Order: sequence, then C-alpha cells, then structure tokens
Amino acid sequence: MIFRKIILTGTLAVALLACSKEKGIGQAEPFKEEAFHIFPKPVISPAASNGQQTGWVGDVMPYFINGQFEIFFLHDAPDQVKQSSAGQHPIHKFSSKNLLDFSYDGEVISYGNKNTQDHLIGTGSMVKAGDLNYFYYTGHNNNSSWLQNNNPGWADVNSREAILYATSKDMGSWTKKNGFALKAPDGYSRNDFRDPYVFYNSEFSQYWMLVSTQSAGKGVILVYTSSDPATDQWTLKGPLNVEGDYLMLECADIFKLEDKYYMLFAEDWSNTPGTHYRVANSTAGPWLKSADGNDMFDGYQFYAGRSASNGTQRFAFGWAHRRNPENDGGSKTWGGNLISHQIFKSGADKLGVKSPDAVGAYFTKSTDPIVSNTSGTVSQAAGVYVLTGSSAKAQYTFGSINGTTQIKGSLSLVNLTGTAGFGFNTQKDSNSSYFIKFEPAAKRIAAYNNGVEITRVPFNWEAGKQYAFNLVIDGSVAVLYLNDQVALSNRVYSMQSKPWSLFAENNTITISSLKVVTH
Repeated sequence: MIFRKIILTGTLAVALLACSKEKGIGQAEPFKEEAFHIFPKPVISPAASNGQQTGWVGDVMPYFINGQFEIFFLHDAPDQVKQSSAGQHPIHKFSSKNLLDFSYDGEVISYGNKNTQDHLIGTGSMVKAGDLNYFYYTGHNNNSSWLQNNNPGWADVNSREAILYATSKDMGSWTKKNGFALKAPDGYSRNDFRDPYVFYNSEFSQYWMLVSTQSAGKGVILVYTSSDPATDQWTLKGPLNVEGDYLMLECADIFKLEDKYYMLFAEDWSNTPGTHYRVANSTAGPWLKSADGNDMFDGYQFYAGRSASNGTQRFAFGWAHRRNPENDGGSKTWGGNLISHQIFKSGADKLGVKSPDAVGAYFTKSTDPIVSNTSGTVSQAAGVYVLTGSSAKAQYTFGSINGTTQIKGSLSLVNLTGTAGFGFNTQKDSNSSYFIKFEPAAKRIAAYNNGVEITRVPFNWEAGKQYAFNLVIDGSVAVLYLNDQVALSNRVYSMQSKPWSLFAENNTITISSLKVVTH
C-alpha cells in the first residue's frame, strides 16, 4: 500500500493504494462502463440488492471452498464517488466455479471511519478454522487526529497500519473483532505493516501469518504463528530469508506444488515492478530465485498476484491497471480488471502459466485471419506466414479485432537479434500505437504504448524453437500466453474495431497454424 493525496469534499485526505504506488489522481475520470466477458470488473446487475457498486478490482484475496472460488478484492470506486466518500476500498467479492463465469456478490466488509483503525481497508486473506471463517485485513488510518497519540508515552499508541480481522460462518455476513489489532513489533515500521496472509502450515502443524513490513528501510516478510486463530494469540517467529533487496514485498503468498514451496510477492519500486516469485524446499526458507534467475511469469500489468487451489489445479489472481482518462494516453491508475492464470510447477523449480481451461473452451468459432495489407519481405503458403525483417520492417496487417477474441498459433525466430511481435491499432501506413515485442537479445517480451515501455516479462528465447502462443482479448484487456511458460497482460484501449498486425525487424519470424477464434 502506498498513499496519494486527494481532495475529499474540501478536506485533504490520504487514500489507501493497497500493494501499489500511483502517480496521482488528476481530475475525476468520466464514468465509463466497458463490457467484459473473461476479465471481469464490478458492475451493478439490474436486480442488484446486495451492495453492488460499479468500480474496479484492486488487490485480490482468493479462497476455494464449497466447490467454488470466493474471490475477495479491494473495491476501487469511480473518482466521483471517492471524492465524497468517508473512506476507500471496502472488500467486495466475486464467486466462480470455473473462472469464466463470475457472480458479483457485492460488498462483504465495509471500511470504518476516521476514528477507527480501518478508516481505509488494505489487503488481507481468508482462512477457515473449525466452523468459522476468519478474514484478516489491513486497517489504515493516516488522519492526524488518529495519529496524534502516536507517542510511546501514551497508554494506547495508534499506528498508521495494523492487522485486523472479521469472522463469518456463511461468508455473507461478517462481524469485525473488537479489540484486536496486531501492530508492528519494535524494529519494524508502524507505518508499513500490512497484507496479512494466513494459512495452515502443515509442515509445522500451526497457522502462519505473513505480514509485509520494513526494517531499516528494507522490505521484509514477518512470520507470526498460532495454534488456533480463535485464541487471538499470534507469536512473532521472525522475518523470512527472501533473496533480493526491495523497498517492500507486498501481498505475499506461500503454497506447495509437488516437491517445492513457492512464494508470490508484489513490488512497485524497482526497474522490474510486478508480481515476483521465489522457491524453497521448506516454508522456513531460504526463498531463492529459480536457477535461471527469472522470477516473473507475467509483467507489470498483473499486479499483487495471490493464489488459490481447487484441489487439483492452482490459479493466480491479479489485476490489470486501468488508465485515467480511459484511453491509451491516460495515466496509469490503481485498480482495473481481474486476471486469472492457471499456474503449475515447470521443470525443477519454475512456475508455468496458461489460461484457465474454461477460457480456452469459450472460443469455438475458428477462422483464418484476413490479410488487409503487407509491407517489406513477407510470404505466405499453406497457412504459414514468413516475415523477413531487416532495417526495414516486414509486416502483415489483418482485419479488425471485434469483441472478445482469441488469436493463436505457433511461432519461431530465426536468430536472437532484432525484434518481432504483434501490433495493435495498426494504421494504413503500417504504424501501430501499441506493440507487444519479442526481444530475444534482451531475453524478454515487452509492450510499448506510443513508444513508451509499459510492461515486460523475462524470457530466454532459443533460435529456431517452436513456441505455441495464445492471445486472449476481452474489451481493452489483452493477455498473451507463450508456450505455457510466461504470460504478458496488457491494457490497450485502442485495440477494438481496429486492424492488428504481425511484424519483424532485423529478424525472421515464422507463424504457423494462425487462427482467429471467437465465441
């Protein structure tokens, strides 16, 4: 959580930005309700009666129970609403059995007021212990009236952030626990103490709570342990040994796949912001990067990833930034659409990623793409497209993208120099405003909006190797999956009803089995 100042009904307030930093709010964005079929956002249904409110998805806190995913998230309201609201980021929820069809269940935990710790709500997690569901979350209050007794000489020292919880037996009605507030211990930041992740650790037969905080200006993940959440007794175990040096390691999550433990965490301050992961042989650590040094399975537009398993498959849930105003020229803004990936162990210590099975099954009508223009050295035969780029770009331009669409096929690069990839909003002069570029020399895939790098994911390319790709487009969100190894989530407002393209520069790319698939 990072904080930005906004004007709330004439009063200077500080707004919670759980698990992210934001560049500033600017003027209130106009209301715009975009339709999505795969990557949802909260939308009021015609028969709404359960606290639904239009807005966007912030940090996601998933849990699988009773045969479905309960996908809690921080709700980010439109700016017009936030400018007159008493607080921000109540916890709302989606539910889904297949991660294609979602039910929006509205608000489940409300924020407090300027005289309570949870004036603003931050990221947390749910755990079931016995017959009771516990939801631990961050309470944030930066009001001077709340912090004025933040002095060790006072009997009850208030913190900017503390860990709170609520309980429920049905996940519909939640009761906040009065009198419980876990605050930072000595030596750790009272201003940055957040994102509790609670789970039963079968390795040590006890409940663990991970908390993101700082010590001496460096981000750390603290571990607390308990025999039973009902006791309200949490014992500090200490910080985990996590490879890397970050300002914060936010929204941490630990899970086991086969013989390895994995940790997800988010950070927004280095030159590679986004959701990272580490691997270990024990939950106690040490938590290290995978052997190849690559520690991301998606880029910056998949933020604050947390995971949940249905017992046979594990999925990671994050969100894709929106822009304000909602066009490609707007400023990147906190909150957006829910993105769901299936993740799995790949090789000795890597995480692989692909789209959920139900998303793939959604696309049933397959057609060949229609070429509308070419430039440079290109050829096509028997469904195989070859683009030989030099200093002059080789390009195929295809018809418009219309609605929810999948573009899939197989690709290979002749060498490890130059670039190739996709262009969106491609104009008659063959220029595009948004590119997803394969950059083998830099060992990555990166995306550029009007020439400015937006997101990137590390990837070790091999010359001549065939890579299956699957590009899922829904409204203004486009997610590229490559060979079940990495994904790259994107926000492209100019994509719909505009041509798209394939290109190569100083490289040769071969595309086979290229199809455009719709529902």
